[in-house]
Amino acid sequence: MTPDTLGPTLHTLARAQRARLSALLAPHGLHPGQDLLLLAIWESPGLRQAALAEQLGVEPPTVSRMLQRLERGGMIERRADPHDGRVILVYPTPRSRLLEGTVRRVWTSLDEQLIDALGDADATRLQRLARAAAAALTGRE
Repeated sequence: MTPDTLGPTLHTLARAQRARLSALLAPHGLHPGQDLLLLAIWESPGLRQAALAEQLGVEPPTVSRMLQRLERGGMIERRADPHDGRVILVYPTPRSRLLEGTVRRVWTSLDEQLIDALGDADATRLQRLARAAAAALTGRE
């Protein structure tokens, strides 16, 4: 595989996006990945850990480790399901809610940076193509 083939190009794009995201999140004590997990928790408080893993497309142990870090940082709390004590539900804390607007602005900033560089039409096309590529690679529609 040569560096100018599609795979390495997408890898370079993903690394650049992650580095920029990391730089924007770091001042707020967050790492890439934690932002998406928090967004899911903010949008649907009280989700099961397994549901969060499925939603993010990662393995349950990965979500468990991420939640441990967020819990130590006072960003989330885990509570037993009142209907089934074996099930743990995840909730945002007031402390994490203070970061919600910031995290959303970070993602808006990344989008705006790409739109400025590509133009509206190409940015929309890139989004459509990226979704199709992800679906092809994951087998999900």
